[in-house]
Amino acid sequence: MPLDSQFGRWLQEAADRAPDVSAMNVAQRRAAADQANLKIQRPPLAYPVAEIRDISIPGPAGPMTLRLYYPFVHGSGGPRPVTVFFHGGGFVTGSLATYDVICRALCRASKTIVAFVEYRLAPEHPFPAAPDDALAAVRHIGQHAADFGGDGERLALAGDSAGGLLAALTALRVRDEGGPALCGQCLLYPMLDVQREGTDSLTRHASGYGFTREARDWYVQQYLPDEAARAHPFNTLLERQDLAGLPPALVMTAEFDPVCDEGVRYAALLAGQGVLTRHSHYYGMIHAFIRRLGQHAQADQAIDECGTWLRRVLVSPSN
Repeated sequence: MPLDSQFGRWLQEAADRAPDVSAMNVAQRRAAADQANLKIQRPPLAYPVAEIRDISIPGPAGPMTLRLYYPFVHGSGGPRPVTVFFHGGGFVTGSLATYDVICRALCRASKTIVAFVEYRLAPEHPFPAAPDDALAAVRHIGQHAADFGGDGERLALAGDSAGGLLAALTALRVRDEGGPALCGQCLLYPMLDVQREGTDSLTRHASGYGFTREARDWYVQQYLPDEAARAHPFNTLLERQDLAGLPPALVMTAEFDPVCDEGVRYAALLAGQGVLTRHSHYYGMIHAFIRRLGQHAQADQAIDECGTWLRRVLVSPSN
């Protein structure tokens, strides 16, 4: 592989750092994931924002938490566009703490209010709990954005890994089932395929890059314990031929990522069906590389690209 020495060391570190979770239960895996992610991220104060606020909103099974990140605004202010963010973690891990830095950085780069959705996790809450929470959150934000200083007519969705699937699926459900008009969908190294065989990259990069095929298969099994659910239209996005009319998309993929081909294929599907699509492929990168903000140039480049793209599609004048 044509890897530079700096990235080669990082790649080896990522593989070495990945804990052996094969004998761990769900709680232990969550703790291990949190520990590993918190260990590598920069201090939150490296990415100051104007304000952080937690609010409770109604969800399908009870209250849900939204964490709102507010950008510094110059001039008169007024309602701000909103980016609704769904976190990754295979629908099993991921938390407010481990995504704090990413949300801060995205808020600063996009000049939007970033609304982090704390959706229900599997296996306690298997499919379709997470998609239903995601849809409920977007509908609530569309209707009540003004209550927290947001502009309900300037909404975009974003998500990384499994959160990328939630963002892509929610864009479809908003179109088909009712909800606020969306200005864009930003999918960061999305995990879009839950079928057992997977795409070619799942085999090509099955191990040695931090995120493994074994881990992917375990996550999917927790999320979809019912085998028949894998064939549900919500879980077959790579076969969808009804994508026309979706909002513009930025799809970001990483070269040495087991789920790379999923993003590549979905970007092609979107573009082929008339959706304005930007596919940005990061060579030499691995899954979840944005977690290296402030430590690797391409992580910084990626968050800046997301922010610039969001500002453009949300038509945020003079900011």
